[in-house]
Amino acid sequence: MKRIALLLLFVAFSAFADDNEITAENVLRLMNEYRAADGLAPLADDERLHLAAADRMQHMEDESYWSHRSPDGMAPFEWLHRRAYEFRAAGENLAYGFETARLLVESWMESRGHRANILSPLYEECGIAIIDGSTTGPATGKSIVVMFGSRKPGQPQVARASQ
Repeated sequence: MKRIALLLLFVAFSAFADDNEITAENVLRLMNEYRAADGLAPLADDERLHLAAADRMQHMEDESYWSHRSPDGMAPFEWLHRRAYEFRAAGENLAYGFETARLLVESWMESRGHRANILSPLYEECGIAIIDGSTTGPATGKSIVVMFGSRKPGQPQVARASQ
């Protein structure tokens, strides 16, 4: 009987741990929970935004920086143009050093600017890039880039490929 109870406890903990792992799916789910609580439509996945976020993260790794602007002054929205995402509104959230999705999103919700991006009625879609460590050298936790956007009228959505 003890073995069954321990097994059930382990299974329940494992399910919670997976639910709290920093993945694009978990980050999007948690952001959408806050949006729903605020009466907003959920953010949808857009493949171009995921690719733009990944390009952005790679650039920060290659150039060893962590900022909304590159050392040469390039804005984060340049990466959207490079992926043919023509936007009428766009935003970006960055975070590093986090170990769980819930703590990450809760921390963003405590920051005025990050919260404004998550709860903006202007944004309809997002893309998320995640790496282990830091873009500036060895570090614990994960680094996360979220690119938010809404397309210009007439531009089709590009759904994210199944994972």
